Amino acid sequence: MYLYSAMADLTRLTGDEGLREALLALWHNVTAKRMYITGGIGSQAHGERFTVDYDLPNDTAYAETCAAIGLVFWASRMLRLDPDAKYADVMERALYNGVLGGISLDGKRYFYVNPLEVHPRTAQFRYDMQHVKSERVPWFGCACCPPNIARLIASLDRYVYTVEDENVYCHLYAGHRSTFAVNGREVRLIMETDYPWDGNIAVTVECEEPVFFRLFFRRPGWAEEAEAAVNGERVDVRGALQKGYIRLERTWRSGDRISLGFPMRVKKMAAHPLVRENAGKAAVQRGPLVYCLEEIDNGPNLADIRLPADEALETGYRRDLMGGVVVLRAEGFRSDLDEWGEALYREYSGRQRKSAVTFVPYAYWGNRKPGEMLVWVRLL
Repeated sequence: MYLYSAMADLTRLTGDEGLREALLALWHNVTAKRMYITGGIGSQAHGERFTVDYDLPNDTAYAETCAAIGLVFWASRMLRLDPDAKYADVMERALYNGVLGGISLDGKRYFYVNPLEVHPRTAQFRYDMQHVKSERVPWFGCACCPPNIARLIASLDRYVYTVEDENVYCHLYAGHRSTFAVNGREVRLIMETDYPWDGNIAVTVECEEPVFFRLFFRRPGWAEEAEAAVNGERVDVRGALQKGYIRLERTWRSGDRISLGFPMRVKKMAAHPLVRENAGKAAVQRGPLVYCLEEIDNGPNLADIRLPADEALETGYRRDLMGGVVVLRAEGFRSDLDEWGEALYREYSGRQRKSAVTFVPYAYWGNRKPGEMLVWVRLL
């Protein structure tokens, strides 16, 4: 990822078209064939490397925290080459899932690797899982991830916006106050939002005198619908779209207010059929966040849980849970172990019992007590 970031920097400086074509080919291969739904990359522990297309095992995944951070670095540089929302979508996916999952909520413990399925007792004994940890640790021998996370979080302002001449691109959404020099004048943008729990965003412009520039706000790839208004006047989003960004062009005055709305629908996401490990399974996503099951909420043997393919999940904000998170609930099914007995194998009966299922954001897993974790769930 660092190499590809440098290639993008060099392409921007030199205009080398050969490098640009190589970058586009690499980007497509990484993000369309070798990236986990969490934005994690690098499926194999041996060599900390990619393997082959669509090889994305969940329980032995490496997906090093530093690799997801490197993907954020690379995506931000691709945006400077070409302000296309597809790069910012990947940057957001990696940041909100693959990166933030690497640090505990108190900021004191870290994951080096980020699998999408953890069964602690098995990981303790399997040789091919010796890299998998069921708890974050305060430090480790190759301590690259803790300072790398700290560096990224401390420099997030570099990834939220890109400013070029009269164009200001907003790639990521979070509450902030940012100041730019546009057309030789100072402009401040104040963003208010509860993102990623809520898709409503308000932006206020502050400037000493009127100034012309173009504001581009990313329409997230996960949002089928989008609304925008300036000073209460609705914007034709479809007509304003440019490479995935809502283009707002005008002479801005202090106090101008922009409102954006991206409805967050809960989705059951499928993997490409060539991803063998996820056949017949779904991952749950709401807005930019990928969700997972934890043993503390759902009991052990998470791999046995099945979700109805056509039933919606309920959404609820839990202020008392991990500092406040949106949880998802559904009615699923699982085997009745008491009814099964001690037989290792028997004829399939199809009998199962109903079971309440609770999902929490993947980035928050492991912050309560050790236990199983699962992202990809079987479907009925």
